[in-house]
Amino acid sequence: MKLTNKDFVRLKNFMYNNYGINLENKRTLIETRLLLMVKRLGFADFKSYIDSLMLDKTGEKASALVEKLTTNFTYFMREEQHFEFLKDEVLIPHFKNSKMSNLKIWSAASSTGEEPYCIAMLVASIFGRNSKLKVSITASDISNNVLRQAKAGIYSQDKISKLPEVWVKNFFKKINERNYVISDSIKNLVEFKYFNLNNSIGWDKHKYDVIFCRNVMIYFDNPTKQKLSSKLYESLKPGGYLIIGMSENLSNLETNFERVRPSVYRKRL
Repeated sequence: MKLTNKDFVRLKNFMYNNYGINLENKRTLIETRLLLMVKRLGFADFKSYIDSLMLDKTGEKASALVEKLTTNFTYFMREEQHFEFLKDEVLIPHFKNSKMSNLKIWSAASSTGEEPYCIAMLVASIFGRNSKLKVSITASDISNNVLRQAKAGIYSQDKISKLPEVWVKNFFKKINERNYVISDSIKNLVEFKYFNLNNSIGWDKHKYDVIFCRNVMIYFDNPTKQKLSSKLYESLKPGGYLIIGMSENLSNLETNFERVRPSVYRKRL
């Protein structure tokens, strides 16, 4: 089964126009990653699969495609320095200032939930039982499948290996020899939503204090990065922080962000 030039262009344009994902130089990756899935779904060729994809109104086929062509590899405390920054520069100062309003944090590419749950455990460890009254955490992704996994909150032992032992003890329950489930007290701090970053950010009128959007821009070309960075800038409160992946930067873009440190940017006051 071969991906014809015409079908490659159709699929490439579909992904770019709907999700901002640039597959211009990813033809081999597309063929390799989709071949078994297309066969398993019972399609005789890529054309039939793409036809079905474009006719699907549920979004489920598109969600499965996005998940197949992007990397959802993550684990708890990935790029740990970002959580140290969140603790020292945002959460602790907020905790000490009782007059501050509710703190809003958005995990904009939450995958299977490790990132927002890390934020929630950090919040719970600082704010204690009243954390829900002072901090709200929204988590979103473009894959319904990974959102279902995130809501279930079940993780293998290797995924939680970098967590402090006290967090594992306080916030997880062992369900078998290999897996743990995160506690309801932490689950209840996170609201998961489906969201496509290629769309207008209009589902929440409230501005955020911190946005995590890590390891997303690696899939975008510069025009798409430019549009996304502008959207994220507008979604932050003045003085709010944008945290991106350690391998990413905004240096080639025209933005009003102030660089705080590698991969951390601030909206000017």
